[in-house]
Amino acid sequence: MYRLYFILILTINFCSNSIFAQGSNDLNNRVEEIAKKYMDSLGIVGMSVSVIHNDDIKFKKSFGYANLELDVPMTNSSVYRIWSVSKQFCAVSILKLETTDKLELSDPISKYLDSIPGTWKDITIEQLLNHTGGIKDYLNDFKEGHKLHSTSFEIVKDSTKVLKFPSGTDWSYTNSGYWVLTKIIESVSGQKYQDYLQNEYFTPLKMKNTQKMDYFNIIKNRVNGYRNVKGVMKNSTRYLDENHLADGDAELISNIEDLSIWTKALFSGIILELELLEKAWEYSKYNNGDKIDASSIIYYDENTSYGMGWFISDLDGQKIIWTPGAGRGFSTTIFSVPSSDLNIIVLCNARRFLIADKIAKDIATEIINKN
Repeated sequence: MYRLYFILILTINFCSNSIFAQGSNDLNNRVEEIAKKYMDSLGIVGMSVSVIHNDDIKFKKSFGYANLELDVPMTNSSVYRIWSVSKQFCAVSILKLETTDKLELSDPISKYLDSIPGTWKDITIEQLLNHTGGIKDYLNDFKEGHKLHSTSFEIVKDSTKVLKFPSGTDWSYTNSGYWVLTKIIESVSGQKYQDYLQNEYFTPLKMKNTQKMDYFNIIKNRVNGYRNVKGVMKNSTRYLDENHLADGDAELISNIEDLSIWTKALFSGIILELELLEKAWEYSKYNNGDKIDASSIIYYDENTSYGMGWFISDLDGQKIIWTPGAGRGFSTTIFSVPSSDLNIIVLCNARRFLIADKIAKDIATEIINKN
């Protein structure tokens, strides 16, 4: 009986690790080939990649340069602007506060925020999380020259009081919605949003390189962003000036070390019970019950939908979820295949929209199909 039990345990362990059955050296070579292929073909200056399976980091390596002018090589300590990967931290914070009965996702945001436009009063917290609230995006829904880059939350509220559509009837990716979510987090937690992140996640997890972006502070190992202009590499513009005040949408900087710590903690249930987190990975729906269509943003995948902080699609019959970041000079993603316990983090200092997503998806496809 004991011998049969021992054999069964060995079989389970073998199956759970079969995704990497061909050995770590083979995995390393395959991941490096994909990373270098994209770097060479697209002129990406630098990249950091981490592959995590079953709570174990199988691959973590950086390539290229963090700064071309100073010939600084990219390392695993290099600190990137992660742009909208920041939304994952905001979404998780809202879910965490729900578990402590501080809020309900179905609550109207007017329950927690005073002096908001009347058009916002029936928008729910969940609708902000899944981008069906109808609030205009302060970055992309205003004509060039009139974008609200350097302004206060009060001005954003006033400028976005005319909704793009009645809440729950359509989908439109909006950074403003996540800024509003941080105000709710502050309201119910009694802390400034960045203090909440520091106290709840960064300090306990020893994420020493993750913080709000600041152009004035001296940040060790900061990566420079680049863009390719007709074959010539240029420094990327700052995109937003130093007075940009938003939280929750695209404000964080981090590195592959810290994001690997975060991802391991998140998917092992340390931050939230996985059963509770999994509802953020379910397809969100409009008021009429139809599944959200988010393919207008993810141009390379017409089957893309959205949950709460994660895009959702499928890869060879398995659900994939990811939080991408895209901004001038950088493309980043945390890409996951939950059923295979596979998580891939890709950080690039290149202005190529969603290229990190495509790299991560290629890596995931290679690993799954070859095993």
